[in-house]
Amino acid sequence: AQVTVPTASLDSGFVLERNTRYFGRDFLQTLEPRAFYVYTPFRAQNHLPNYDSALTDFNFATIFTENSFGGDDRIADNNLLTVGATTRLLDPETGAEAAKFALAQRLRFKDQRVVLPGQEPVSERLSDVLFGASVTLVPQWSVEGTVQFNPKTRRSIRSVLGARWTPGDFRTISAAYRLQRGSSEQIDVGWQWPLSDLFGRRATAPGPGCSGRWYSVGRMNWSLRDRRLVEGILGFEYDAGCYIGRIVVERLQAGTTTANKRILFQLEFLGLSRLGSGALETLKQNIPHYKYLREEVETPSRFTNYD
Repeated sequence: AQVTVPTASLDSGFVLERNTRYFGRDFLQTLEPRAFYVYTPFRAQNHLPNYDSALTDFNFATIFTENSFGGDDRIADNNLLTVGATTRLLDPETGAEAAKFALAQRLRFKDQRVVLPGQEPVSERLSDVLFGASVTLVPQWSVEGTVQFNPKTRRSIRSVLGARWTPGDFRTISAAYRLQRGSSEQIDVGWQWPLSDLFGRRATAPGPGCSGRWYSVGRMNWSLRDRRLVEGILGFEYDAGCYIGRIVVERLQAGTTTANKRILFQLEFLGLSRLGSGALETLKQNIPHYKYLREEVETPSRFTNYD
């Protein structure tokens, strides 16, 4: 069985700029309003099996999207408008982002009838409001936070506060505190760091031949409410100059008493191919601000911020 579901969407926005000065520094400040409208008519999908569809998380990455489900087995019927605005402070010479502040909210014109089993149709006309901010006044340090606010109860539903220290290439340590009211409270710590730095020998760029160095990568997500590890990743990378070896151990809590564990191995011959499981993709997806060891680090352009 199959169902054809048409979708029409319109995404609009513009950018205003002005020169300004804060904290004794010159900045280029932007104002970026955005409006996103999507219309998807209702098509009955209850007779179709659901293998991989689930509700997407409500955040700035998903609020401006056409489908509220992830996967291919459910397509939400939508008649809604998402409005938001972002303002940024940019370095006028390099375009590097020093600060960003954003907000967004959805306005629903009609109930959403396509839902997952056991769920009720979505009838709320106004969604929660998302507030977000990030500040990087010095290149090595950045702080960011997000709040999901319910205008009816006038209370925050979910809050995230994080900080990151990046003193150099392939050297980063991040920490985040996540609170979902009545549900969870977690601390998340991630890192990428050369092991040679721990012994007083600072790692430099790869030289000629196959002389190697070790890097440590990892992430630990700890539940303060349950007092247990929710997710853990620990890995090591060996950069030999002509090849890179990776080993990653991953642990994901699957229930109150069970956890899924796996070990990933990968050998990459630079310029040729990679052998083994997807260790690199696991690191990219799960380690905050992870950088590929052969990735060139460049000062961001001012134009990369206009997405």
